[in-house]
Amino acid sequence: MTYYHSVVWIDHHKATAWQFTSTDEQHKVVHAHDQHQKVHSRKSTHGDPKHTADAKFFEEVAQALAGTHEILIIGPAQTKQEFAAFLKEKHAPLGKGIVAVENADHPSDAEVLAYARRHFKALDRMFTPGAAAPGAATSDASPAS
Repeated sequence: MTYYHSVVWIDHHKATAWQFTSTDEQHKVVHAHDQHQKVHSRKSTHGDPKHTADAKFFEEVAQALAGTHEILIIGPAQTKQEFAAFLKEKHAPLGKGIVAVENADHPSDAEVLAYARRHFKALDRMFTPGAAAPGAATSDASPAS
């Protein structure tokens, strides 16, 4: 089963991807393939990065998000931005669904899911068709003469 909302917590060792509703969820944990590699973003003397993102790892995380429409990506350091760029380049429909990329240290699974549910609940309220802000004029109101 696929869900409309997803959240991914990702670092260079593992990712956990949840697809969820307000009452249901499923998740998948994906581990990087070379977890013992030192990860540095410094450049060598030739200008090439010493570390490139694990494309196979990112591909498996993208597969865990298949069918979702809105994605929140969170995590420490730079891996979250690298994964967002990977989705935009290699999986454009998923990349277009990224609603935010945010910092998050190492929260528990329950904390990640609670945060994501609050995030999407607020986002959904902002874009609910026909919902007007309190005190805002509606489109069927006639202009003052």
